[in-house]
Amino acid sequence: ISNIIQKVNEKASDALYLIKQHISTSKVVGFDESGCFCQERLDWSWIAQTPYATLVFRALGRGSKVLEDMFGESLKDITAVTDRHSAYFKLDFDNHQICMAHILREIKYLDELDTTQSWSKKMGELIRDAIHERNKNPNLCINPKPWLEKLDKLLNKNLDKLKIEFSRLKKGLTKYRDYIFNFLKDPSIPPDNNASERGIRKLKTKQKISGTFRSNQGADAFMALHSITDTAYKNGQSPHKALLALL
Repeated sequence: ISNIIQKVNEKASDALYLIKQHISTSKVVGFDESGCFCQERLDWSWIAQTPYATLVFRALGRGSKVLEDMFGESLKDITAVTDRHSAYFKLDFDNHQICMAHILREIKYLDELDTTQSWSKKMGELIRDAIHERNKNPNLCINPKPWLEKLDKLLNKNLDKLKIEFSRLKKGLTKYRDYIFNFLKDPSIPPDNNASERGIRKLKTKQKISGTFRSNQGADAFMALHSITDTAYKNGQSPHKALLALL
């Protein structure tokens, strides 16, 4: 088994190089990261993906240096679609879009936390309306200024009488205000990072079943094979045939 894994890792290197090159030259890239146990040690699985390619790889940490080492100067030409993990905002991306799905989940929690207030409900309506506007006009460049003006009115509200969770979300949205509605002005930017979460889900399923990777080599092989099969699937190719090509 060890010999098979080593062989697969070696034969996958050329395909992974091409996937990395595609992502490095893409205008918009989704990123995400998730903890994974390898030899009972907490490592991190990272994903960089576009509609045509998926690259999943393992790193020892979840800091910004991981992406700097992997993609280098190409980051400055990429619009990153991510959650609000601080590491992403230490990088010199060309532009940024924070995930609206994450924000809407936080808003739903606030709606249930205090049903008497209207601030989170209005914030949720604003974001859902913006996403609906994009869905109605998938190829149109929409001026984000009116949407930002509505956002600013909500962010200027005094929430001191509400629970601290409301102020935390308000502070987070204020900090990343310029990265909320970029998906409106550029149709190539998605409003959420769901594709990255889907791309890394198989790793989480594997972890739930086995609990840990037993070797670094095995972990890297799993992520390499997932990168290749998911990329094949995105391009209308058979993931099974993609695997057979490595044997």
